[in-house]
Amino acid sequence: MSRILPVVAALAASVLLASCGGGSGGGGSAKPPQGPPSARHPASALAAELAGEEMRANLFVAARLYINFKYALSAAHIAAAQQEYDSLTALVRRRDGALDREFHAAFPVITGQIAQRAPFLAVTNRMGLVQGQLLDAAIRDSMGNAAFNDPGVTAYVMSRLAAQGAREYALAAAVGGFSDRGRRAYQDAFGLLTRASSLSHNISNVLGPQRNAVINGLNNAHNKGFPTGVLVPRKLDPAGVAAGVQAAQAAVSKRFGFPA
Repeated sequence: MSRILPVVAALAASVLLASCGGGSGGGGSAKPPQGPPSARHPASALAAELAGEEMRANLFVAARLYINFKYALSAAHIAAAQQEYDSLTALVRRRDGALDREFHAAFPVITGQIAQRAPFLAVTNRMGLVQGQLLDAAIRDSMGNAAFNDPGVTAYVMSRLAAQGAREYALAAAVGGFSDRGRRAYQDAFGLLTRASSLSHNISNVLGPQRNAVINGLNNAHNKGFPTGVLVPRKLDPAGVAAGVQAAQAAVSKRFGFPA
């Protein structure tokens, strides 16, 4: 029993990891800003939120792999998240040097914890701190308030994450999910589609009549693609994943007025 309780607690922490971030607001049934968000905001703002969400995806996958005793694979996703932060560090440092230093301090600590096989909860809690409060602040600093509060930007990023996840999943199916390349592609797809699904819930109040189509499409893609979570199932379903993502993207395009 003493071993089960920390695992349960760590699982709860990793669920929180999946639900962090995505702060774009708005309300009611009024139409959100229409057209490509790149027409309203600098490309750097869109790239910053995308990089931040890709970091969240890698942190989430790292936590789930760690809970499943896949230590080397978990460390690889932490390394990927650290590399993605490199694209944000200058933007964050310009506004908040202390926050930037916290990121640069956190990654070596997490990597060391993984190497030492630290208790699940200690590792996932630290990952959660990076993915939650720290990354929320870093994304806002990197984007600026106008882009951060534009739900069209989050919708765009959500759509990009979903498309990227579908591509990685298709690659895993093509090369074989139990090959090294296929396993990594599957894990990347799991993280990306988990984040896309979380973002759909975060902006659900501005999806209006397309709410169910967006949320259900991404949920269907996730459910069909990942019946065993972060661990590769015996059979992959790239067609099911693609269909769910395409349905969600079509609804996003209809609601926000930009191509899927």
